[in-house]
Amino acid sequence: MSYDLVIKNANIVDGSGAAARHGSIGVEGGKVAAIDKTLSGGKREIDAHGLTLAPGFIDIHTHFDAQVSWDPLLTPTCWHGVTSVLMGNCGVGVAPCRPEERSVMAWDLVNVEAMPHDVLLNGVNWEWETYPEYIAAIKRRGTALNIAMMVPLSALRFYVMGEAAVERTANTEELDMMCGMLREAIAAGAYGFSLSLARQHIGYQGRPLASRLASREELGALARTVRDVGRGTIQLNLPRDQRGLITEESYATLDFVARELQRPVTWTPFVMGSKDLPERLHARIQPTLRDGFRIATQTSCRPVQLFTTLREPFMFASLPSWKAAFNRTAEEQIALYRNAEFRREFSEDLAAGRGTVFRGRWETVAIARTKKDENRRFLDKPVPEVAAMTGKDPIDAILDLAIDEDLATGFRLAAGNFNHELVAKAIQSPNIMIGLSDAGAHVDQLCNAGMPSYLIQEWVTKRRLLTIEQAVQRLTWEPAAFFGFSNKGQIAPGFDADLIMFDPDAVKLNPQESTNDLPGGKARIVERSEGFAYTIVGGEVVLDHGEYQGATPGRVI
Repeated sequence: MSYDLVIKNANIVDGSGAAARHGSIGVEGGKVAAIDKTLSGGKREIDAHGLTLAPGFIDIHTHFDAQVSWDPLLTPTCWHGVTSVLMGNCGVGVAPCRPEERSVMAWDLVNVEAMPHDVLLNGVNWEWETYPEYIAAIKRRGTALNIAMMVPLSALRFYVMGEAAVERTANTEELDMMCGMLREAIAAGAYGFSLSLARQHIGYQGRPLASRLASREELGALARTVRDVGRGTIQLNLPRDQRGLITEESYATLDFVARELQRPVTWTPFVMGSKDLPERLHARIQPTLRDGFRIATQTSCRPVQLFTTLREPFMFASLPSWKAAFNRTAEEQIALYRNAEFRREFSEDLAAGRGTVFRGRWETVAIARTKKDENRRFLDKPVPEVAAMTGKDPIDAILDLAIDEDLATGFRLAAGNFNHELVAKAIQSPNIMIGLSDAGAHVDQLCNAGMPSYLIQEWVTKRRLLTIEQAVQRLTWEPAAFFGFSNKGQIAPGFDADLIMFDPDAVKLNPQESTNDLPGGKARIVERSEGFAYTIVGGEVVLDHGEYQGATPGRVI
């Protein structure tokens, strides 16, 4: 028999969790057609020379909604063995959107996902208004990777309700319109919807993100719409308590949505803060699981660091005192930061525990960049040390330093998952999926797109906590089965030929680097990897030893 592609002499890790086995596979028509000890007859044949052959990894938490307009490869995610992504998370995106509302939608992405406003306005081609038109535009352009897209609830509410979306709940007529638009979007290829109820997620000039105003009636009606169509998921970004567990109110919302949807529901974020957090989580969600509903959270398998400035003060977004700092000119921000009343309210917010991303632990914040030579002495120093050096309290120390440098000072926040013992427990716990790469977002603040490379390098090769079979299963079949991505996540006859070849012992996450490759020459942080030989999507080679081959075989899942 002849095949489009034959891969020989591979160490096949099929995604199911079964032990690796030596063999060959044949690919025909974008599908795995045969698996045997030896195969031949391929129009193209690749000798793996013993490399691991696995299903392509699935990244379940990305924000490529804008980047897909100009980057069909979805870099840097593609450099880490990923062949499929789920985007449209956290309730923000670029569709649906009327032309006159583009700037407001862009500010939502600036505030929630830290994307540059001018890049969004000028880099995105905006050749759509409705969500089906957005999907059609992506298909016309083509992508190298497969994409599943959730409709962002904030954009949907704003399209239907206008400015009222950030002020009130929807009325019956508006809700009917939203349900109709969601139904049309899913028919066109969307995979459910997403929302955020998190306090730190704010819209233009500190207003609440529109999805935070959604009532239980709205969520129920929209969930039933997805259920009735029979396709898709719902992702929620939910508030947590000071110990990192979703609040009782958050759980009540999660349970309600799961029961109305009767399909898989995922929520974020899950960041380890104490040894018993997985057990407390399991106890809280047990009633929902016991009744047969599928819910799972997501965690990162690596430490999360955030780079920020007070020009885009994302880490303080949940604090009421900081609302007036967003989407203002630098001059307006400096005037605010000088204000004694602002500093007093900032201090009160921290004392009251209103922080979400930053929770008042100044020892987790260090100086990462300075503009003036005389301030270089503060580099890499934690804020309490800077405060001691200047004879000020931490609030005055960081605000005065930032003002002195016209807000160019960079701060590095250790946001979570720095305790390897706790992370090890999380990535082995049930109902906690590996995700939260946030790829495509926070482009000049952090880059966690290399999560799969980190998992293999750190938890398989170095620490030997997971076998390569377990790691591959967690990145492939587990998310595919949970979300219902048909024919994804395994190497088996009839499954999509989304495949990667790599040497587990050689997989290495390279140091992060800054590059000016966004539209308009804007900067972002990227990370590359070593050890991956081939990335194949739908039977076509997309990357050959890191070199893009020009193909765009990606499909909308």
